[in-house]
Amino acid sequence: VAIKEIFDNYEKEFVETAQKKLNENKEFFGLQNERLIKKEEFENKIKLIDDYQNLIANFEFIAKEIREKQKRSYIGGIANFLIKWLGPDKGFARILSYKEFKDKPNITLSYKCLDPSLLTKEIVNKSYSTIIMSGTLTPTSMYKELLGFENAAEKEYSSPFPHENRLSMIIPETTTKFTARNQEQYQKIALNLSKIVNNIPGNSAVFFPSYRLRDDINYYFSNLCKKTTFIEMPGMSKIEKQELLEKFKSYKDSGAVLLAIAAANFAEGIDLPGDLLKAVVVVGLPLQKPDLETKELIDYYEAKYNKGWDYGYVFPAITKCLQSAGRCIRSETDKGIIVFLDQRFAWPNYKKCFPPDMDVKITKLYEERIKEFFN
Repeated sequence: VAIKEIFDNYEKEFVETAQKKLNENKEFFGLQNERLIKKEEFENKIKLIDDYQNLIANFEFIAKEIREKQKRSYIGGIANFLIKWLGPDKGFARILSYKEFKDKPNITLSYKCLDPSLLTKEIVNKSYSTIIMSGTLTPTSMYKELLGFENAAEKEYSSPFPHENRLSMIIPETTTKFTARNQEQYQKIALNLSKIVNNIPGNSAVFFPSYRLRDDINYYFSNLCKKTTFIEMPGMSKIEKQELLEKFKSYKDSGAVLLAIAAANFAEGIDLPGDLLKAVVVVGLPLQKPDLETKELIDYYEAKYNKGWDYGYVFPAITKCLQSAGRCIRSETDKGIIVFLDQRFAWPNYKKCFPPDMDVKITKLYEERIKEFFN
């Protein structure tokens, strides 16, 4: 849309010059999938087309005219990015990424904030009182450091919902660890998963680390599951998401299974209270191979807090798991089970991340426990 705005509002000569310069500098973009880029490196490329500040001024002028006709201007967003690009280096990462999308090059330039305290600390210091509250601020000590709350009081409250209404389990029989992924492991996960959901008197939601892993496991699970299965697809529209959710809800009596992705459409922001959802299963830890931004995050947190791996990689993955698990119990009358299906959840460095009142049990006798809980 921004490109169309440029074509519609700039002289043809400028557009042709810009395209020519980009084609002449393809090696600047396509040598690697992603790499760090210096502030001046991008500025110098822009100057081959136009003066940097002049380009910003022109984009802002066009954006102002467009906003007089419609609410939003995409070229205005580009102007804002160009201004932000001139910001500080410390606590930020400048990344140029390149990948093919539908047989066409997709180039992304990003200016990522690695240190939220650079933005929050000043606001907090000017405030008389600040309260930060969430169901997934675990561990609180991490958020205290990351947000720059030097003199903050930390307080954790137990869930107000009846303890007997929830059964939380870790089943340490399988793993989605990258080095252990194979067809035999997928079969084992599918078998365990089927034994869980087939014993649930109602709907179950299962969250996977990725679409590909979900599909690999579902290849076996689909033949073992006795219930109707709903599958989240990448790029679903808001309407498609809502339609799938409504159909899933309609199976609350006979029971269905939703196969979704952690931190995607259905892992947060949806409510399935009462009898609409009886179980959530989190399959594996959503620990993807660290991309360049994650590596920069780990390095930065290691240098500043000596906790790079925890703060930049492990704890964010656990937070995604807890957000997925939170779909199950939404009120004081809801009753359901939460299962973490990966042996790594039982490891001390991961298990310590669970809120104490979650009372997660490590067990291999999960079928018996499920039957006892619902009976």
